[in-house]
Amino acid sequence: MRRRRTLAACGAFVGTAVAGAVSRPTDGTELVARARDSSDGSGLETTTETLLSETVHETTLYEIDAPRDGPTAMIFGGVHGDEYNGIDVAHEVVDWAPDAGTLVIVPETDRVAVENDEREGVDGDLNRHFPAEEEPTSDLAAGIWDAIERHDPDVALDLHRSLGVYGVHQEYVGQALFYSPGADGASIAATLNDEAVPWYLPLHRFVAHESHLSGPVLFHEVARELDAASYLFETTNFLLDRETKNEMTRIATAAVLDRHGLLEEGR
Repeated sequence: MRRRRTLAACGAFVGTAVAGAVSRPTDGTELVARARDSSDGSGLETTTETLLSETVHETTLYEIDAPRDGPTAMIFGGVHGDEYNGIDVAHEVVDWAPDAGTLVIVPETDRVAVENDEREGVDGDLNRHFPAEEEPTSDLAAGIWDAIERHDPDVALDLHRSLGVYGVHQEYVGQALFYSPGADGASIAATLNDEAVPWYLPLHRFVAHESHLSGPVLFHEVARELDAASYLFETTNFLLDRETKNEMTRIATAAVLDRHGLLEEGR
């Protein structure tokens, strides 16, 4: 059973959340705790689906349907197989309990790359296989896109990790949240800076960057084709250990779900 609310109605909720965040930032740790809390999850329906079955790319998709109406959000880990924070946290999110809507998770999107502990899989970099106004350019990309079209998300979040810091290290894009026009990247980046970045790491403050959606990357294609609020999250290897990267990724994920109505306060 799948329940959804129109994106326009969700936008009204987001506007309220943003206005509140300006004067009283949301506690990121509390957001994660709410997302994990299954004490009131008796109405949740969880199902699994095998994507690209009986191929080398076979991977698992999880769907969690809350008892209350809300948008559909899709979360992707492992588009690049050596970016552990996205893989780790996407696996954790499988056990989260949304208050409303439908949460769809693909923890190991390029399973071959994940198993080989490499950025790229059989056909190269999966996040370059979604060109605008063209079909996906690999069998894996086509299979992932088929699942995305079937679930028709209102919100998409792709979890990544860079090697350096955006604006500090040339060619690297860490500590940044890229987002589609009309999405809520600035407010989510502010939550990360307030709740996830310690004072002694000023270079690691997150920046929000609105994308023009011209590239052949997954979050661009979701925004272009489905008119979804779409995000690409990047933390960094620079001076951060695995658990710190994971915690930043958890808070970013919970903040996106909160902003788009899948988490509700006052339970």
